[in-house]
Amino acid sequence: MIARRARAWLCAVCSVLLSIGLLAALPAHRAEAAVPAGFVLRNQPSGQAAFDLTDFAHLPDGSVLSTGKKGTVAWVSTDGKARTIATLPTEPTQDLGLVGIAIAADYETSHHVYLIRSVPGGTGGYLLRLARWTVTGAPEPTGLSGEAVLFEFRSPYAVHGMTGVVAADDGTLWVSIGDLSDFTRTDRNALRSMDLDSPNGKVLHVNADGSGVPSNPHFQESNPSSWRSRVYASGFRSPFRLSLDPETGTPIVGDVGYNTWEELDLVRPGQNYKWPCWEGNHPTPGYTDLPECASVVNTPPLWEYHHGGGVDQGNSVTGGIVYRGETYPEAYRGAYFFGDYTTKKLWTLRTDAEGGLARAPESPPFATDIGGPVKFAAAPNGDVEFADIYSGTIRRLSYPQGNSAPVAEAETSTDPATRTVTFDASRSQDPDGDPLTYRWEFGDGTTGSGVRTSHTYPPGDRFTARLVVTDPLGASGSTDLVVAPSNHSPQLVLTTPGDRTFAVGETVSLSAQASDVEDGATAVTWISAEVHCPEESTCHRHPGVGGDGPDFEVPFTDHPDSRMEITASTTDSAGVRTSQTYSAMPREHLLTLTSNVPAVLQIPSEGGRSSAMVTEGATLDVVAATTATDGVAGFAGWADGVGDRSRVLRMGAEDLTLTARYTTPIDRRYESEPGLRSLLGAPTGPEIAEGGTRYRTYERGRLYWSEQTGVHYVFGGNLAKYLQLGGHGKFGPPTTDELSTQDGTGRYNHFAGTPSTIAASIYWTPDTGSHAVWGAIRQNWAANGWERGPLGYPTTDEVTTPDGIGRYNHFSKAGSIYWSPGSGAHAIWGAIRVTWSQLGWELGPLGYPTTDETTTPDGIGRYNHFSKAGSIYWTPGTGAHEVYGRIRERWSALGWERSYLGYPTTGEFAVSGGRRNNFQHGYIQWTASNDTTIDRRY
Repeated sequence: MIARRARAWLCAVCSVLLSIGLLAALPAHRAEAAVPAGFVLRNQPSGQAAFDLTDFAHLPDGSVLSTGKKGTVAWVSTDGKARTIATLPTEPTQDLGLVGIAIAADYETSHHVYLIRSVPGGTGGYLLRLARWTVTGAPEPTGLSGEAVLFEFRSPYAVHGMTGVVAADDGTLWVSIGDLSDFTRTDRNALRSMDLDSPNGKVLHVNADGSGVPSNPHFQESNPSSWRSRVYASGFRSPFRLSLDPETGTPIVGDVGYNTWEELDLVRPGQNYKWPCWEGNHPTPGYTDLPECASVVNTPPLWEYHHGGGVDQGNSVTGGIVYRGETYPEAYRGAYFFGDYTTKKLWTLRTDAEGGLARAPESPPFATDIGGPVKFAAAPNGDVEFADIYSGTIRRLSYPQGNSAPVAEAETSTDPATRTVTFDASRSQDPDGDPLTYRWEFGDGTTGSGVRTSHTYPPGDRFTARLVVTDPLGASGSTDLVVAPSNHSPQLVLTTPGDRTFAVGETVSLSAQASDVEDGATAVTWISAEVHCPEESTCHRHPGVGGDGPDFEVPFTDHPDSRMEITASTTDSAGVRTSQTYSAMPREHLLTLTSNVPAVLQIPSEGGRSSAMVTEGATLDVVAATTATDGVAGFAGWADGVGDRSRVLRMGAEDLTLTARYTTPIDRRYESEPGLRSLLGAPTGPEIAEGGTRYRTYERGRLYWSEQTGVHYVFGGNLAKYLQLGGHGKFGPPTTDELSTQDGTGRYNHFAGTPSTIAASIYWTPDTGSHAVWGAIRQNWAANGWERGPLGYPTTDEVTTPDGIGRYNHFSKAGSIYWSPGSGAHAIWGAIRVTWSQLGWELGPLGYPTTDETTTPDGIGRYNHFSKAGSIYWTPGTGAHEVYGRIRERWSALGWERSYLGYPTTGEFAVSGGRRNNFQHGYIQWTASNDTTIDRRY
């Protein structure tokens, strides 16, 4: 309770401090981060103030857009210059404000970004909005315009709102939303997290216009903009934050806890993660007592950790990212990095191909005292970055040993009249995408800086200048240039194909004319290079063919993720060189691999990603995993008819989506049995996995699977009863289909059971309806011949007795089975049961049955013994009568029904001074005053 209140208090205090300008009162000291050897944490500007930075994202050129809680949108250039480009009206209360940003996949052409904010004004709580904006200004962003609302909704509370937005490569958006409920108490509003017609507590998958993606598990063609159509998964408290595994496309969220536990979840389609009934792997105090939670079975998280200040504890999880870069040590490649912002910790973990936990987080954590991470993202080279809300900076985790040195390139132009040489280093590059610093050594003992600079030389014919470029981790590259200040630089006119793109094998044709004031016409030489950029901003060169003369042709490269740079150069007699470069860009189309269930789908030539821009005409292979990430579904072929998992294709002139089909045991049975399809109807939802059980819902029933039980169906009244009582969480998966009983009257399913229920069954008849029998009572019923025995079909489910101790089922042949911890389960029926019921069942003088109805040694009578030292005996001639207490003791001592008294002919009744039972040949009477019994013949 303290932890959850502290988190809300912190948000509230931060809001107050920001509003009244008291940030200066906060302590400035921050402990030095402790990271593993070889790693460093570097601070980068965000353009936001301390305690105001909420989110950030990289633009295609490597620059950054960031958001501040109070509505500020800032742009930060690659060399660290920051400026505010917009200030939006927000309501920055507690968790609300301007809290999320995502860059559209087609930003280079659309300039679209997506923002999450709370909008001021109106009544009835807080208005939360997801909107698309257009970034204005070129080449540098200067503003935002054209807000288009994708969706919005109101919340009565300022906590656990819309917490994250991710723009996927396919143009769709993933959005996480908290439960929007009161964190200070058990609030029934939190139950809306499991309501598919509410945005509360959901992960949504939507198109760029805000409508649901048709592949969503609950999509409604008639209403694509309903909440149900948008929902991908449900049952979250505060999913902060959301990211997609770049390889599998699987969403991963950090779900902020309530009283005790923080959790991480791999998000499966259609899955319910069961907040508020469960927190992590534990029933939630307060909520677990609500009737809506009575039968809710937990969906285990990927990982949970306990609240507190211990080494492995924390108080507010921030979901992270999967590292897919190349500079970290191998042990961290493919690891998931996540943090806790209140305890300033960073951990990593690994998942296996099926999405299970392959390696638990480190103990102690990977890093400590890192600041307050509230958003994780990947730098252009893949390095893990996070927004530190405490300092207002973007912190980058780098591994210098894996850092690549930058490449220096420079060009000059000369004004002989003033002996001024202009230097340009804009073609210099860093393979890791890092910003560079530039140092010029002009060759006359002076130096300069900047990507472009000019220098006026003293007298002299020729100087050798040097450019040194350095990245933030200290790696550098250099190049030398000959300059002749009094000499005109040669001029080169390059004729290019212009602003067009090329398919593999298309001819790139260029021409150039070169001349020099002092030398006249000069010779032209050509060089070409393939510039390979597998990580967008991470590029390296492959030398290509060269040539001489005014014309040059070369076929466009078949190297993936590459452009061609063709450079024409000329050198005059003074040794001054002039060059121009044309970049031939690939004509690319989007290749997307999808599957009907989450699976590892790879384009090997694109770094193993599942979606990539591929050059038209390129030949490449794609590979689908043998087994889906659920560990169950097997590859069944591609939707276009190709059966091999690994296939080779040539990229055509349009975008292409290839869908891999995976079938589970449930799919395979359903597809192979026409009669079953007719019985169950069409599927109405996705296949859901909960623990070791999987199921899929159809129009008229469900199919269930587990490794131990195989695939079986449940439908009709038996399914309704199964779900009413808790489904597979209560009874385990079915071990049979619905079968007919031997008498042809009833129908039943058997179930595997759980440790608390053992095996279970549900039986149905037209007269009795569907009722469940499980555990020891079921075992007793089976021993008595099931429905063919003396009890018949169950007419009740297992019910708790009025004293709260025992359990029972009633049956159609006027029979019952009663169980208690002390007596076990025993059957009672017929006249004996009638007599017992008249005496008050287990609340009467007899208690619970301790035997089934049993035949007496003489073969004439029947009896049950009971837990309060009582019995009921029956014969055809005497009927059923109870005997208990001291009278039963005496009758037992005489030899029961084999004694001279025979069978009881009455129950115990009052006489003057005591109690009496009559028997066939006499009686036993008890006297209260001296606690004695006598027996007499008539």
